[in-house]
Order: sequence, then C-alpha cells, then structure tokens
Amino acid sequence: MRSADLMPVTVLTGFLGSGKTTLLNRLVRQPAMRDALVVINEFGDIGLDHRLVAEGDEHSVVEMSSGCLCCTIRGDLSKSVQQACEALEREGGRPISRMIIETTGLADPAPILHTLMTDHWLAQRFRLDGVICLVDAANGVSTLNAHRESQRQAAIADCLLITKADLVDEPRLARLSERLAEVNPAAEQLQVKHGEVDAARLTARRLPASGNPDRQAEGWLGAAAYVQVSPAAGLAPTPSEASAPLLAPATTSPLSRHGEQIRSFCFSVEAPIAPEVLEDWLDLLMSLLGDKMLRVKAIVNVAGQPQPLALHGVQHIFHPPVPLPAEACADGVSRFVFITSGVAPEAVAQLFDYFQAPHPTKPPQAQ
Repeated sequence: MRSADLMPVTVLTGFLGSGKTTLLNRLVRQPAMRDALVVINEFGDIGLDHRLVAEGDEHSVVEMSSGCLCCTIRGDLSKSVQQACEALEREGGRPISRMIIETTGLADPAPILHTLMTDHWLAQRFRLDGVICLVDAANGVSTLNAHRESQRQAAIADCLLITKADLVDEPRLARLSERLAEVNPAAEQLQVKHGEVDAARLTARRLPASGNPDRQAEGWLGAAAYVQVSPAAGLAPTPSEASAPLLAPATTSPLSRHGEQIRSFCFSVEAPIAPEVLEDWLDLLMSLLGDKMLRVKAIVNVAGQPQPLALHGVQHIFHPPVPLPAEACADGVSRFVFITSGVAPEAVAQLFDYFQAPHPTKPPQAQ
C-alpha cells in the first residue's frame, strides 16, 4: 500500500496541565476530524480523561490506562487499535478516516513514533501525519527548564500550540516563544485560547509523498531554521579530530533535571552522496546514539539516483525512503535535520568525513 493511502495519525502531546483534553474535545467536534479514532493514554488504575471527550457516531474513543504509552504498554497500542477497528467493522460502523493519539503529560513521544514505524500491523495501515505539542503559556518556560519530558515533547513536534495565551502578558509570551524556538526552531507556533483551533491547521504535516510540490518538502524539512553544519570539504579527519566525542560537553544553556540538553542542527552536503556512504554513516550514528536521536529528517541527493529521497528517522529506526520530484533538491544539496539529546554537531560532520574519505582513520567513539 502506498504511503498516501495509509490512514493519518496525529500524536497530541504536552506536559501536565497544558490543556490536551480541552483541545481534543474541541477538535473531535470539527468536520476535519470526522470518523476519527481517538486513543487516550491515561496513567493509573482509574481513567478519567476519556469521560471528558465527546464520543458519538462520528468517532470512537479508546482508553489505555494500564501504564504510560511511551514505556510500559507500547505493545498494547497495536492491540487496542486493532480491537477497536475490528469492533467498528463488526458493528457496521463507518471506517475510521484518521487516528489521534493523546499521550500522558509525562510521556516521551519518540517511542510512540518508533512504534508506529516498527509495529507490523500499524505500519501497514497508518502513517504519521504530525506531532502536535501543547505548551502552557503561564508555566511553559519553567516547565521546559525543569523537565526532560517537556523538552522532548517540544523538540520533536511539527507544531507548537501555546495554550492559555489570554492569561499572560505579551512580554511573557515573547519569552516563551523565544525559548521554544531554541528547542525547536522549525516548528510553527500557534496561540490557542480556550482550546479553540481549526483542526485543518493541525493536519497534513506528514512526510512528503512522491509528486508533491517542492515547497511542501522544504516546509516539512525546515532546514533554513536550524544552525548549519557542513563537512570539511570531504577531507579525512586527523587522528585528533577523529577521536572527538560524539556527545556534546555541558554548556551554560538551561538543562533539565536529568541534565539533558536538546540540540538541533542542519547538516548539508553539496556533492551527491554515495549510497554506501549514506547507509554506513546513518547506521553507525543510530547504532551509537539511537536513543539520543530524537528525530532525523532529510532530503538527500543520492549518487546514481534519478530522484532525491526524503528520509525520516526516530531513534534507531528509519521510515522507508520516499522518492521526491527533482525540484525538491534543485540545487543538488543534501540536507539533514537532526533533533538530538546532547549530540555534538561537529562530531556528526567528522563521522561523515570518515566514511567519505578514501583512506579513513579510526572513526569517532561515543564517550
């Protein structure tokens, strides 16, 4: 089945108290969310949030309350969705048109994306449409500075919804906007009051499909928003450079209580990349640092290929490459966007140089 034929999935995330349930209740009443399957992950033995979400003929709500979706019950996601789809079919209901997954406030969304990409049953039927993260305007800056989970939620989002914007003044909103841009410079920021937002603005943020205009591919990648890192013109690294750590040293930037620092950057390569160089480089990066690679996006000019490829990776796993029209990489420059947990951009570039060089030295080691 082609990617364009798979059902879209929107992952709705955000820290405790950010207003996810209020927003979801508004969304499911809109025509754009008609026939949606809503999966609500609750933490605890007694579920409450699902009772606050409207449920009717046009969509169904599935509650998962046996644990936190991002860690203890990822296997249950496939089972719960499969059972819901089978029940709708038995009861003669309309087939679902999309799925919305609301995570707990403490969930790291990266493993959820990983599950959507790796679970056989889900991957054959669903595709990621986008990650929407809610951030409380009143407490957003302090939450980002104090909690690892909040940083990760914001870092991998395609769209950031600033909720309760009517409760704070403009200077405070500006500080939050700047802080969010540090964590995720490419994500669109929208202010939301009382959970009101047009559902259509939150959809169609997926990986571009073959034949789509090049502008959509550029918007999906958002490379221009990131700090740019380039390889050293294909030169082999020196022994001292090759031993540079892949993990970045601590800085004075705000850290979470776990000592984590979100780093995002764009790595560009001007010449076409040999397929074996691309494969070996990304394989080693993911092997060494998979859990720290929160999200990787790329539009790549592969040597010998008539079309550029779109790549999308989460932690250890990459989505199958998607061929794009030539216009998506008209200048021939491959661009990789890395959203990471403390990975040094310079070391990523050096590792690419290692595979690109004709007589490489020993590659960098994780420290």
